[in-house]
Amino acid sequence: MLTNYLTTDSRRNSLPMTSRFRRRLSVLGLSTPRLLRGPRLEEPLEAPVVRTERLVIRPHRLSDADAWYEMQSDEGIVRFLSWPIRTRAESLQHLKDRTQHTVLSRADDLLALAIERDDALVGDLSVHLRTVHPDFRSAEIGWILGSAHGGSGLATEAVCAVIDMLFDRIEARWIFAVVDERNAKSLSLATRLGFTVVNRDGPLITMMVTPESSMTCSHRSERRSDS
Repeated sequence: MLTNYLTTDSRRNSLPMTSRFRRRLSVLGLSTPRLLRGPRLEEPLEAPVVRTERLVIRPHRLSDADAWYEMQSDEGIVRFLSWPIRTRAESLQHLKDRTQHTVLSRADDLLALAIERDDALVGDLSVHLRTVHPDFRSAEIGWILGSAHGGSGLATEAVCAVIDMLFDRIEARWIFAVVDERNAKSLSLATRLGFTVVNRDGPLITMMVTPESSMTCSHRSERRSDS
């Protein structure tokens, strides 16, 4: 999921780059060149494991392959995403790619996290670091939850804990989410967690939450990092 915001890092005079440009690169199968990503976080966020009352939020593993393929074949999930319907082999390659995304350090880095309940994969969280400068530090979060696990508050529990971690661990000033206007459940979830609408682009609604407006989850989660 991508925002439509101009991001710049005045400390290094980075070239302004809109997420629309980044999206074009992504469509072409290209990533933003590292030379254009600017500085690093003071302390990169590496492979976090977040435990909540019912969930373990952790990096993906290849042992998730069967459950990952089921999720990518779930019509209740893919209808709101830009992901294509993948074959089992394509799904495995996609999972392999996600197992490599375990660090947030520079702008546009991706952290891909599995949502686990009772030793089974039930969902996924994506976190992009958008702006590094401490005065403007921002991240973007996206989430999916298997249709069979909806309605029990698991997505809220997972998203809330990771948002809390981002405010605490990387001291983000803003966290964004881009939600399809047809996805009523995700819109409701974001609103409950303190997100407000800041932009609309066709069916996509960009929402934002700050440390002051977010629902605090610290009392429900226990954090540790595995490196």
